[in-house]
Amino acid sequence: MAKFHFENIDIKAIVTTIGNKKIKIEDEAENFGYDEKMVNRLKKRMGFNSRYVVKKGVCTSDLCFQSAKKIFEKFDKSKVEALIFVSQTPDYKAPSTAIILQDRLGLSKDIIAYDINLGCSGFIGGLINAYSLINSGLNSVLLCVGDVASNFSYCKDKNLTPLMGDAGSAILIEKGSNRADFVMHSDGSGYKHLIIPDGGCRNPFSEDSLKEVEEDGSVRRRVDMYMNGAEIFNFAVKVVPELINEVLEFSKTNKEEIDYFVLHQANKYILQTIAKKLKVEDKLPMETISIYGNQNSASIPGTINAFLNEDFSNKKLKVLFAGFGIGLSWGAGVVDIDKIYAPKIQEYKE
Repeated sequence: MAKFHFENIDIKAIVTTIGNKKIKIEDEAENFGYDEKMVNRLKKRMGFNSRYVVKKGVCTSDLCFQSAKKIFEKFDKSKVEALIFVSQTPDYKAPSTAIILQDRLGLSKDIIAYDINLGCSGFIGGLINAYSLINSGLNSVLLCVGDVASNFSYCKDKNLTPLMGDAGSAILIEKGSNRADFVMHSDGSGYKHLIIPDGGCRNPFSEDSLKEVEEDGSVRRRVDMYMNGAEIFNFAVKVVPELINEVLEFSKTNKEEIDYFVLHQANKYILQTIAKKLKVEDKLPMETISIYGNQNSASIPGTINAFLNEDFSNKKLKVLFAGFGIGLSWGAGVVDIDKIYAPKIQEYKE
């Protein structure tokens, strides 16, 4: 089982940049065929209120670049020895976006830089990689996570598109004095429940990839993300409470010791169901999805910068992170935080 224990490593900074175009669900209601009753129901039950996206041509790396630049206003970038980019929306199929970011940020040519293709569990997977590199001898790692989800959510897909927001976060991890414990799981038997069918080697892009297809009451193309909402909901409400109990047991931590449970912001109903099962409603923020949309791997850091930045900046905390989704994959960590640099969430500047 993939379990990891680390000591003497700190998260030093978390910065998140979101898209600069705000879209309210009322703005898209006609396009999706929603009447006023359905809009109100989705706002109340699922938390669909608004989301922030970028204009066409802006990449996840651009959002992460802005986040990283803000970190380097406070920290010495010459100390960075590795750059990890976690995303499903890279700049190109090849080369690695992380290596392009190395040059854009003016980082040393002596660093290691690589991409990881993960979505909603990507923040946890990225932290495990960053902590492992420092545990192996490096001193400083820059982790960049996020997605321009508007790139793969079709304008007529009423099941997926109203959920999705664009965001990119940068996280600085260095040698320090704190501990962290992580667990991670993968189950590829459910890969078809969240998938972009065409554009890879298995199903290369063709003329048919751009044809509109009606499925599950929505219209999309084969180059867009498909989501089986019922399967993803059942998966999340089953495995996430078990995951959280597992990482608490592994880290020898009582639930009462956790200051915040910061989970991937999939949708409000999933978060409410998990919080109720665990009886942690007062410690589990769930506003991100309603204001900024589902930010994929940036939703955990995005929640911190949007709603918890004062506490993360000024207090010692013990927090539990949990990400879950595409793959299927799910992971969690119990992490000690000690007054990090966590400014308020910022919009992308052209």
